[in-house]
Amino acid sequence: MKKRFLIVFGKLLCFGGKLLGRGSSLPGQMILKFDKNMLSKLELPEHVIAVTGSSGKGSITKTIAHILREDGHTVAHNESGSNLDAGILTLLLNYATVSGKIKADYLVCEVDERYTKFVFPQIHPQHVIITNITRDQPPRQGHFDKVFTEIEKALEPNMHLILNADDPYLQKFEKHGCQITYYGIGKNKYSSTTSKYENLNISHCPICHKKLKYHYYQFEALGDYYCSCKQFQRPTPHYEITSLNLEKSKMIINKKHEIYLKPTLLYNAYNTLACYTLLACLGKKETQIAEQLTKISRHASKENFFTVGKRNIHVLNNKNENSTTFNQSIAYTIRFKELKTIVIGWKEISRRYQYDDLSWLYDIDFELLKESHLEKVVCVGINRYDIATRMKYAGIDEKKIVVFENLEEAVFYLNRRTKGDIFAILNFDYVKPFSNLMKGSDKHGN
Repeated sequence: MKKRFLIVFGKLLCFGGKLLGRGSSLPGQMILKFDKNMLSKLELPEHVIAVTGSSGKGSITKTIAHILREDGHTVAHNESGSNLDAGILTLLLNYATVSGKIKADYLVCEVDERYTKFVFPQIHPQHVIITNITRDQPPRQGHFDKVFTEIEKALEPNMHLILNADDPYLQKFEKHGCQITYYGIGKNKYSSTTSKYENLNISHCPICHKKLKYHYYQFEALGDYYCSCKQFQRPTPHYEITSLNLEKSKMIINKKHEIYLKPTLLYNAYNTLACYTLLACLGKKETQIAEQLTKISRHASKENFFTVGKRNIHVLNNKNENSTTFNQSIAYTIRFKELKTIVIGWKEISRRYQYDDLSWLYDIDFELLKESHLEKVVCVGINRYDIATRMKYAGIDEKKIVVFENLEEAVFYLNRRTKGDIFAILNFDYVKPFSNLMKGSDKHGN
């Protein structure tokens, strides 16, 4: 009786939240105060897929959910990004009958890495993608070893783990006896025999603690690694990008299946490959997976790249407090040799807490921009002066650095006082507003 009452109460809260334009996690928070184990009392779909890790969770779950829906399935997906236990419970309340049965064929949810220990024991996902474990949200996460331990606590022997073979840290999950499917990127023209990045998340063998060696690097600590102790090396991926051509926006998996890739950032290639691997593990035909991923990518390219007048605009979505996505955006930017103006900024560091930690800015290798034919670097938002200071420390000419409080001022300046193509390296909270302002300025001739 209590369960039914809480479900009805929760659904009413969800309805009220929709009317007010709020409530992506509040209904779940309220219900958990009455019953902290409510998640485990719901009758979940036959297929439960979870994605966790430091970055990439949202993009991957969104793509997987889209493809499953395209195939005619009903999918419960926390697309609002509420990835703690309360947010996932709120999601499920929207799909629940009064008796607690979830009316969906699939549950696809991103799960905060520190909350896996609370969520996994209640939803028991059959398939779990772990994208990466990196230095992320320092005030909240502490060291990345802590993040590993939190995920480790949540694993169950019957789970099927899908892991990035190129990340040496993820191999540590092998000891749990779970079925594992690896994905990775093979050596290509963008691979390097030396690392361009100083701040590696893992650099030593977890078995003998000697420094890892590499046949080649893809990015930061990702690549074909091995240890001289011969007990630790990159596993052979089950699904591998065997050909990568970023200039032609093309990747080929296992020498067979070609996928159009946009935006052409390495983390997008990894995210796309993770989706491909998961869907293949579900038994979906690989030819059809490649076609659907290409369709999604072609649509996304219209949002991330457009022109204003004669200028190309590249809008790059990044995650604050995590150097990896910013570093890959920089790697993307410096591939273009033309004159360029860079925009970097965000509305807020985090929506979850009030810490003003900016230490992660110094994990990002902005130094790589120095020789990139810069016209201006436009710093915008609440931490514009901190960003400008970091640029100065990176060796960028102070005369090229300008600051603005908001996007409106920045766009006005971009249109009148800058030259070259524009590369906007932004946190997600500025991506759409910036794109809308730039497209609007083009329509009005401002």
